[in-house]
Amino acid sequence: MAISASASGNIHLKVPETARTKAGREPRAVHHWLLQFAAFPDAGTRAELEHRRIHVLAYVPENGLMAASDGPPELRGLGVVWFGALASSAKLSPELARASGGYLILFHPDIDGEAARGIAGEYGFRPQEVDGLQPWHVLADGAPERLADLAARDEVAYVLPAPSALYTHRRLIACNGPITVAGPVADYAMASTGWTAQNGSVALSYVFETLPGKLDQNAARVAVEQAFAEWAKFGNVTFTAGQQANIARNIEIVFASGAHGDSYAFTSPNQLAHTFYPAPPNSEPVAGDMHFNDGVNWNLGSDIDLFSVALHETGHALGLAHSDNPKAVMYPYYKMASGLTEDDIAGIQALYGAPKSPAAAGNPVSPITPVNPVAPVNPVQPVQPAGGDRSAPSVTIVSPSLTMISAYGPGITISGTASDNVGVARVEWSTSTGSAGAASGTAAWSAQVPLLVGTNVVTIRAYDAAGNSGWRAITVVRN
Repeated sequence: MAISASASGNIHLKVPETARTKAGREPRAVHHWLLQFAAFPDAGTRAELEHRRIHVLAYVPENGLMAASDGPPELRGLGVVWFGALASSAKLSPELARASGGYLILFHPDIDGEAARGIAGEYGFRPQEVDGLQPWHVLADGAPERLADLAARDEVAYVLPAPSALYTHRRLIACNGPITVAGPVADYAMASTGWTAQNGSVALSYVFETLPGKLDQNAARVAVEQAFAEWAKFGNVTFTAGQQANIARNIEIVFASGAHGDSYAFTSPNQLAHTFYPAPPNSEPVAGDMHFNDGVNWNLGSDIDLFSVALHETGHALGLAHSDNPKAVMYPYYKMASGLTEDDIAGIQALYGAPKSPAAAGNPVSPITPVNPVAPVNPVQPVQPAGGDRSAPSVTIVSPSLTMISAYGPGITISGTASDNVGVARVEWSTSTGSAGAASGTAAWSAQVPLLVGTNVVTIRAYDAAGNSGWRAITVVRN
């Protein structure tokens, strides 16, 4: 579970142990050092480390760095209050106690793949060849009793359970983790403290700076907004569409390729996205921003699924680190997802608490305000109430149960329920391809919706007699 827990002072590790490895477990040579600073290591401190040939590999919240050097580092004058080798016990995920199957062995990123596989083999672990693994990651089978010996190696950073699906995937795509100005967050580190609450909750805005060039832009917008809504359903956080970029507590969503203005250029189609941690440690306005690789052939409901990737990246924008639980959305490798797991929910609630009006599973309550929602061909302008009733109807899509699906026929039946404090007057549907119509029924409704080949975003909107409306959307990709 990717939540925050203080380990030693102001360094947060998943396993609360930062002391040197015990006698008899000392690495044969130490080149990787955990550095704890009195305050956040700023750009000047990091530049001086590089000048002293101490190379920063990862950020460890709140005030730590993992660094590599050829010998004991010279740290005088840099504000370091503690340094030492990462203990072998801190390299073994708590999830390993519940694991059955293989292991994902994470080496420090300065260790090349051939060396990493060789070290794993020395301890009886059998590396598996799987496309898409990070060069410093090894997927392997082996005896659990040898894990402690393997973890004692200085080159090893962390070991966590591997889901069986990793062995069967033809292609894996890793997330490099949340980004900070001090580097990517280490996978053995806990989450940040997240956004600071104001008036008892966290309210964020978002702006789409650019949209993808290879996917229907309305559909892409809905996919990201649905990812926001899924997290808000279980955490005390809201997302509202904004009108201005470069402001505090605002998530800027960017689709770009190659170099795009930060230090993390997209150089490969295997780099799907990256996201900046909240403030602190990142400064505004970059904090929380989500960048997607526009060179990727994005899809909806199939590989590579924008909703699934956005769901993962939104977790980072909220301050979550990677989870060791193989079933979690926040596991280090992307997977198709239709919603959050119990582990993800526990993580977001550990940071922000439960929503003040918790939503029941399967009946999402979306706090987002969509930007330019898809309108029907002949839209009915709602009458703004002069006073009195201002409560919008609630809409639930029961079938299909997923928010993104594939279909093969020329049409689809969508059904669900709608409710309102004074009653639902009508339910209408519209599509991003230009069709619109009325659903049959109100409290329980059904709609026959035509589909064109490609991406169809279907919006279901319920109205009450006062003109208030509520909506839900589903994306259907017709093959």
